[in-house]
Formats: sequence, structure tokens, C-alpha cells
Amino acid sequence: MVSALLAILLIGAAPSSGILLKRLTVVNKSGRELELELTGTCEDNWYYLHVPEGDRIYPSTTIYTIAPDVYSMQAHYIELWDPVYGYTCGDTSSRNVDATRNVRVTILECNLRPPNGGEPSMIKLGGASGRRGR
Repeated sequence: MVSALLAILLIGAAPSSGILLKRLTVVNKSGRELELELTGTCEDNWYYLHVPEGDRIYPSTTIYTIAPDVYSMQAHYIELWDPVYGYTCGDTSSRNVDATRNVRVTILECNLRPPNGGEPSMIKLGGASGRRGR
């Protein structure tokens, strides 16, 4: 009897929101700490993520869980003399990130341009100065 009553109550329970969060993997090879600013098309989807320092030999890999959306992403390289605001690298434009699927972002040094685009689920950020990568 108790189990039948419990089953009836559970049938009428509200379903979960159904939003499946996505994984954003950030690989930092820039040699500096970073802050990633993500602004989604939905005004509730806004993130400011701290990324630990890493370099080409010992990159730092950080995994974040974010709501699915198409985001405008801008990387801010942190300087010791200006740890609050940092600076953007050369070009201040932002990149679009389609986070309706799991995404991997690789960030290189500020003065290096990514040598190639990588796989479809990977985005590479680097300098816009025109100098080629090593």
C-alpha cells in the first residue's frame, strides 16, 4: 500500500529541467594566467573563468561545465602589474564558441599565431600580430 501511494506521487513529480551541461576544456600554453570572458546569447549565460598558468612544455588543462549556448569568448592575459584587468592580445575582437557540444580551447602565447585550426571541436587562440608560430 505504501509503495503504491509512493509510486502515484512519483508519477506526478515534475521532471528535471532537461538541460544537459557541456564541457569546456581549456588548455593554457600561453605562459601566463588567463581570464576567459564568455557571453552567451541568453543573458543568463555569462562566465568569467580563471585559467591557471601553463606553457608549451607543461600546459595547464582545466575543465569547466557550462550551459549550452553560442558564446562570444575573449581571453585576457594577466600581468603581475595589472592582475585585475589584464590585457587582450593585439586584436580585441572576440571569437564565437559553439558550446552546444563539448568544446576544447587551446590558448597560445600572445605573440604567436596558431599554426592550424585543429579538429572541429577545438578552437585555438593566439596573437594577431602576424608573426608565425615556432
